[in-house]
Amino acid sequence: MQAMAKTKKMASLLRTAAPAVAGAVLLAAQPAEAKILEGYVDVYVGGMYGTPPKLSSIVTQKSEQAGTTKGADFFDYNSGGLLGLRGGVEVLHTDVYVQFDQFVTMQGFSGSTIQGMIGWDFELGSGAWRGVLGGYGGLIFGLPYRTEYPIDRKQIAWFGLGAEGQAGVEYYLNRFFVLNFTGTFGYHYMLAGAEQVIIDMAGNTEQTRTHGFHLLGKLGLRFQLGI
Repeated sequence: MQAMAKTKKMASLLRTAAPAVAGAVLLAAQPAEAKILEGYVDVYVGGMYGTPPKLSSIVTQKSEQAGTTKGADFFDYNSGGLLGLRGGVEVLHTDVYVQFDQFVTMQGFSGSTIQGMIGWDFELGSGAWRGVLGGYGGLIFGLPYRTEYPIDRKQIAWFGLGAEGQAGVEYYLNRFFVLNFTGTFGYHYMLAGAEQVIIDMAGNTEQTRTHGFHLLGKLGLRFQLGI
């Protein structure tokens, strides 16, 4: 009788413990959210708006104009559609990436930029839909309309510094592919261009310099692979 009682007690304990053990195994099998190292590639489309150059800017004269220098900030002049490609790595939530943006205006393909940036971001939520917030800063190289490879210094219309804040939403199709919509608010200070520009009727020249804000909206697809 005692043996039968012990057997029933053991069976009861097993029935109670089985769900807990199964749950623990399932939890252990889930992929970890916090990645030590992740590589990714983004492709996206969207639009960009740049504000007119702020005070103290010195802007490149447009070819059809004569006399005193008057023109636009690089981002202002290229406001319109956007095609882009970004590739980078994330190490413990620190992002380092290179980004190429091709601007499209009413006249067709316009200028383009290459950016090398570093920054930090974090996700909100853990389901298929997630929010994302981030901040980045780095170098911006602006290229003219018709670039020829290899790109040399004479083809770099502008270069400078930029800082950007980003916010958006992501939808995880699976662990490798992510749809995302991102809004960017940025500030740029574009330093000397490839050549000096004439700034007055006397023919005096000075290095190009503009600064202002830019806004971007992007809809993209990311491929990511991490550990």
